[in-house]
Order: sequence, then C-alpha cells, then structure tokens
Amino acid sequence: MRRLSVPAEHAVRRYFDGEAERFDAIYDEDKSLSQKFVDSLFRSVIHRRVALMLEWCGDLTDKRVLDVGTGSGRYAVEMARRGAQVVGLDFAPAMVDMATEAAQKAGVADRCHFEAADFLEWCAPHHFDISVGLGFFDYTADSRPFLAKIAEVTEGQGIFSFPMRWRFRTPTRWMRLKLRGCPVYFYGEQEVRELTGRTTGWGDIRLERLSRDFLVNVHSG
Repeated sequence: MRRLSVPAEHAVRRYFDGEAERFDAIYDEDKSLSQKFVDSLFRSVIHRRVALMLEWCGDLTDKRVLDVGTGSGRYAVEMARRGAQVVGLDFAPAMVDMATEAAQKAGVADRCHFEAADFLEWCAPHHFDISVGLGFFDYTADSRPFLAKIAEVTEGQGIFSFPMRWRFRTPTRWMRLKLRGCPVYFYGEQEVRELTGRTTGWGDIRLERLSRDFLVNVHSG
C-alpha cells in the first residue's frame, strides 16, 4: 500500500510546523472583524465538522479516544473536558507543543497525552473506543493504510473528514498549498465510502456533506 513519500511527509511536517499558530488562530474568538469575516467565508466548515463530530461521539465519560492529526489539540482538549481520555498524534512537533500547552491551560493535562509521531510506525498503548481524524486525510496520498491501522486499534467508532473533489474553492486551495510546498488530496463520495467501508471492514457508514468536506461516522463490526 502506498503512503506519503519521505519528501512529501517532510513537506507536510514543515508546513504545519510553520503554520501552527496561524492554524490555531482559526478557533480564537479574540480576533479582528476582518479576520472573523474571512473565517466565516472560508473556514466555517471547520467549526461545523467539530460540532457534528462531538454530537456523534455522544457521552464521552471515560471513553478512550485517539485523535490522529490532532493539530493544536483543540478537539482533543474539548473531548477531555467532556470526560474522555485522549491520545493525540501529529506529524508536526510545533502542533504537539501547542496541544500540550492547551491541555495544561484547560486543566485537562491528566486526561491528554500528545505525541509527535508517524502514525503508521506508532505502537498503540491499548485499543480505543473512538478514533477521530479531522483534517488529516487531506494530506495523505493513500488513506488506506492509515484507515486500516485505525480500524485495528479501534473497538467502537471512527469519525473522519475528507475534502471534496471538484468544489469551487478546490483549485485555489490546491494552488495555495502547492506554492507553500505542501501536498493536498481530494476525494469523491464513492471513493470515501469505499475507503471507510471496504478498506476497514467497518459498517453502518453515515456520510454528511459539509460545504467542502465529507464527514463520515462509522462503527466497527
């Protein structure tokens, strides 16, 4: 199974190390009106997919959650606030540092563990009740090995986002990231259904279209 080449993997890591603070600022309320307007136009899907993900998770008390591509830890910290024990992984050390600091500030550091790691080489400490990958598969050339490994370590539920192919802003996003040396990948609906069903063996697939993203909720057999 094909995965990101080493140069592409390094490019993704380098991009998110450099963009960690800007990316995290999407979630801040304390920003200028102009930035809020830009976010409402181009990044509102990020807030919607988080809200729906949390709704799908339901009661998180004492649930073991894996957050693949945790970024600055915003999702992980919120899940920990709701009672989960969360492991968050990310390629970019700068993101992991921000996530660790966010958990400490929120008073949930005892329920969060963040690690800079290559997920395909990472050894899971145990099985998880829920695994989440939001904004992660945008940057994987072949999602199958990642989904297969997630399925191996998850005993319950998986929630994943995939950016849609052929949306109005797809070429703009592709070009913007290409100019910054970061690869990005897009998906069709049937491709997503096959990836999250046939590849993993999970059933009960629920797919929602959220502006530019597919959000998928699956359950292990």
